[in-house]
Amino acid sequence: MLKFHLKNLWVYPHARIEGIGPEAGRLRRAPLAAIVIIGLLFALCTYLYGLGSAHILRNGDELVYMQITRVTGTANQWLPLQSDMPDMRNTKPPLLFWQGLLSTDWGAHWSLWALRWPSVMWTFGTALLCGLLGWRLSGRDLFKGALAALFYLAFFTTYRYGRPYLTNPPETFWVFACFFTLLWWRPRSFDSRFVFPTILGVLAGMALLTKSFAQLLPIVAGLAGWHLHVRGWRVGAFLRGSLPGILWTGLLSLAIFSLWFVLDPEPAAIWREFVMGENVGKMGQGGIANWFKEFLWGGDSVWSLGGSWFSNAGLLAFPLLGMMIVSWKRRHTLSDGERLLWIWVFALFLVFSIPSERSGRYLLEGMPALAVLMAMRCRDVGRFAYVLSLSVAMAVLLSTGWVSFLLAREVGVQAFPWWHWPLVVTGAAFAAAAIARPRWTVMGSATAVLSVFLSLAGFLSVFDKPLGVFNSVVAAATAGRVVWVPENFRSVAEQYRFLLPRAVVRGYPAALKMPHADIRGPDDFVVTRRPLDAPAPESAIGSRIHLTSRHTARQIWEMATGSVQKHLFAREWVVAPPGSLPMR
Repeated sequence: MLKFHLKNLWVYPHARIEGIGPEAGRLRRAPLAAIVIIGLLFALCTYLYGLGSAHILRNGDELVYMQITRVTGTANQWLPLQSDMPDMRNTKPPLLFWQGLLSTDWGAHWSLWALRWPSVMWTFGTALLCGLLGWRLSGRDLFKGALAALFYLAFFTTYRYGRPYLTNPPETFWVFACFFTLLWWRPRSFDSRFVFPTILGVLAGMALLTKSFAQLLPIVAGLAGWHLHVRGWRVGAFLRGSLPGILWTGLLSLAIFSLWFVLDPEPAAIWREFVMGENVGKMGQGGIANWFKEFLWGGDSVWSLGGSWFSNAGLLAFPLLGMMIVSWKRRHTLSDGERLLWIWVFALFLVFSIPSERSGRYLLEGMPALAVLMAMRCRDVGRFAYVLSLSVAMAVLLSTGWVSFLLAREVGVQAFPWWHWPLVVTGAAFAAAAIARPRWTVMGSATAVLSVFLSLAGFLSVFDKPLGVFNSVVAAATAGRVVWVPENFRSVAEQYRFLLPRAVVRGYPAALKMPHADIRGPDDFVVTRRPLDAPAPESAIGSRIHLTSRHTARQIWEMATGSVQKHLFAREWVVAPPGSLPMR
């Protein structure tokens, strides 16, 4: 009996709105409508806040792309792409860099905000497609449509990769737009021999021109799977009725991608650096035997890739698992739209199981489909899955509040945004209310997760101003001078161009502690990194608090057991050239 009860909690419906009278139904729906509206507005604030911060959740590749954009803009030409690192010029197709050139007016308004705000627009564009598709497939249910958009925005990797200056936001939009178009206008889209294959070719071509020609493989695999399903898995009917259109879509998208070779004055460099270095090199390393070994074991195994669906979902991993269980149990009664979305998810996973480098980022294009599927089955997944997400969100909010309190004792409450403390308290209270009120649980889960993201951004904003920046004395002293800064990843020096905008910034390996004397000029400044409680070096003129990154497994364990300050924080000092007077 107890076992059956727990099963109901996990995979069977909670209390529903259906079955109550019209007047009562409207009264019961009113709080849900308010939660939906609040959630969407809250998502907008969450994604826009802190775009100009150096401490948002991001990926190190962002700095590489910023450098390519800046140097290309300095050259005052669209192509060829330029970089301070000769081997990193053609790391990605030009569409992302052209976007950065336009959003910054060719570097005239060079800022993190200007580079990043288009990413948020792409992300909200994808969320809009999720909402529309959820609304359409659920029989025009506005709540499920809004929930699909909120689920997508509340996924951890959507927030992490959907805001920085990366290829993921536009790439995900264009790829999902292909399948949205085919599903929205079915059956006409599946029967079309030219018009829709052409539209899909243009959409896929934009995806390729954003990320890579290799992106065509999962797109074609997904389209083929959809057409086979629609034609009852009859190979002959697929070959006659669908294959020509899919081939035309693939050829057109490759033609659009090939414009890069046609327009670039150095096509050989694109072939060498991008095709052979960035793409073919990832297909297999070490031979067939090593490929099979890595396929089954290690950090890049197929099992690790499968787990990425849940790590991508973040705090919504529990409802995602519940939806998967429900979908499997009811696989014979799934709607046709659900079956098609699952085919796309499986096709994406199978294709990206092939390369020897298997990253969860490769599955980001499948997260919009999973958001729609979660919204479609939201009433079939038991409350227990959502209560787990809400409980973890509440725990994270309370932990953030406690760490913020400890930091405020050191730096002062005024260092935090005025809304940070009310948000932590209100977010935790809202999560508790959503647990207590069954009809709020599903809708409230996404909003509670978004409050976690915003509270974390509020905490990290302390390390922008005043703690995380150099003062005006340092900015004036380094204007027009060479400043050497530590790098523990390629192009990390790029972020110091925002901290010292008038300096000539150059990087040196962080492990050296100081740049070699043979490359450092006699009048050059140096940024050196020391423990938080270490004394100031000789001739230091200013400092800032630095949040460290790329920790070892041992450091992570020590932080988890209490040594947070030792490994998470450091102080960076700007040291004046030897013989100059320190300006304290």
